[in-house]
Amino acid sequence: MSEYADTPEIRIGRVHLWHPEHTLAVTDLPERATLPEARDRQLLALGIDRVRVAHGLTEVDLAERAALDALAGSGTDPADLDGLLLVQGRAPEYLMASEATRLQHRIGATRALTLGVGDLGCVSSSAAIEIGAALLRGRGGPGRILVAMGVRAAATARYRPPMTVLGDCGAAFLLTTGDDDAGGAPYTSTGDTGGSAPYASAGDTGGSAPYTGPYTGGSAPYAPGGDGDGPAPHPGGGRSARYRLLGQELRSDGRYADLFRIRYRELPPERWAEECADENAYSFQLAIESRNRLRDLNAELLRRCATAQDELAAVVMQNLSMGAFAFWQDALGLKIADVCRDNLAGHGHLGPADVLMNLERLAPSVPAGGKVLVMNSSPVAAWCTALVERLPD
Repeated sequence: MSEYADTPEIRIGRVHLWHPEHTLAVTDLPERATLPEARDRQLLALGIDRVRVAHGLTEVDLAERAALDALAGSGTDPADLDGLLLVQGRAPEYLMASEATRLQHRIGATRALTLGVGDLGCVSSSAAIEIGAALLRGRGGPGRILVAMGVRAAATARYRPPMTVLGDCGAAFLLTTGDDDAGGAPYTSTGDTGGSAPYASAGDTGGSAPYTGPYTGGSAPYAPGGDGDGPAPHPGGGRSARYRLLGQELRSDGRYADLFRIRYRELPPERWAEECADENAYSFQLAIESRNRLRDLNAELLRRCATAQDELAAVVMQNLSMGAFAFWQDALGLKIADVCRDNLAGHGHLGPADVLMNLERLAPSVPAGGKVLVMNSSPVAAWCTALVERLPD
């Protein structure tokens, strides 16, 4: 029997994704003009066709849009949230300010315990699930925690040599206990007219009047539902959760803490650039370390959850490159779901939102009761393996 069997059931809601309207083909990346020929060939071989670009939108803006979609889609009044976890970006708009409580104010989560979760790169979304699950288990009763994030490239160049191309998006979902599935009539936020009218934000414009959109820089005015790629609002009376969390294992190693970095103190933002301190360490040493870590975490998690590897309905992980998928399949003896390749081609790497998007897009093809292994890793370095079970719609 699983060692998690006696703990309260934690459910992961439908992931609501908000994608900026503007797209940028990889062949049109401005940095290609200065890349050496070998590096340019490497870029074009990643398997990424295009990315979305959030002109004029901050990470909190992106998180807000996805958060409001998740609340509307699950029929949740933000004032009823027990917790709000913001997966923080890598470049906050201001130092000393709180982006988590800014999001809390914008969406009206007035009584929610509000925290920022970050510093583990892609694995920060897995850390948010770990923290959210612990908070829910500690309540001793029904509870709802919203996890939200805005993913936006921090540097001007979107190509992160030698590994991937960065895209922008917002993502949000509810964590609930088994006895509070957040079903019911859709919550209607201010300005929400079913996805047609622009959303009028509660606003954070430095203390002035609420911002009423539209946002500038090429994106359409916000309307719940984003660009249509995310799930539609959930009809009243049904189940809003997608998966049951069976277990999760997370580890980190500070030897790689600054393997990738942006020097920002001495440079203006327009000159920020992502640097890999040691490509050999990344491509070989960390690759072997990650293989061993994920192999061991997978084995431990499946043992704890009394699940055999051949019982898995699917395996997903973050989207870096086609070469990375081939490496992981060979190294771990697991077939990575095709949805990951599709999302990689159309959106590039979305940091902590990658595994969430892959889980959501995979859901229609997984039968009720099917188990999905979720592998997440980050070059900081951190690794996480989770096992989830598909719930019936």
